[in-house]
Amino acid sequence: MSIPPIEYLPDATVDALLDEDLRKLLCLCFTKPCDAVFKERRYFHEPPSHRWLMRDEAAMAIAHIAVHEKYVVVDNAKYPIGGIAEVCVHPDHRGNGYAKQILAAIDVWLLSQRVEYAVLFGNPKIYASSGYHQVTNLFHDAVDSEGKPYFESSKAMVKPLTNQNWFTSEAYLPGLAF
Repeated sequence: MSIPPIEYLPDATVDALLDEDLRKLLCLCFTKPCDAVFKERRYFHEPPSHRWLMRDEAAMAIAHIAVHEKYVVVDNAKYPIGGIAEVCVHPDHRGNGYAKQILAAIDVWLLSQRVEYAVLFGNPKIYASSGYHQVTNLFHDAVDSEGKPYFESSKAMVKPLTNQNWFTSEAYLPGLAF
């Protein structure tokens, strides 16, 4: 079995057919009650700017990762980050390293865009092998069950894409987690 090529797509170019295909894949891979949003849209909180995917021989999406163009504020300075989201691989294609291959392609692309950090919210056991480590100093906006805003300390994972270490000061990610 050959390795499917990795495709890059600006989210704005996703047509109705691919939108449906992506939503099917997302619904198959994300099954918590809050993930029901994928029945209606291909993103959790807000549309990402970029998508990478792999397709099978029938041109169906089998692996996917979205990237948000975001920034963090540290000591009153803004630093661009790549917000990694909606990482998923069809259950029939797991164990082939597809997500790891797409993440590596994204790293190269982020560096070409002068972005030094990739950030995601995920399981450390899964993403550590791709170079991500958990940080405790990233905060973002959140909304409680009554609709009241607050700052949330997240269990984010960061991958420095250069030799620049992650910040020691608090990092604020404006907006909701991706």
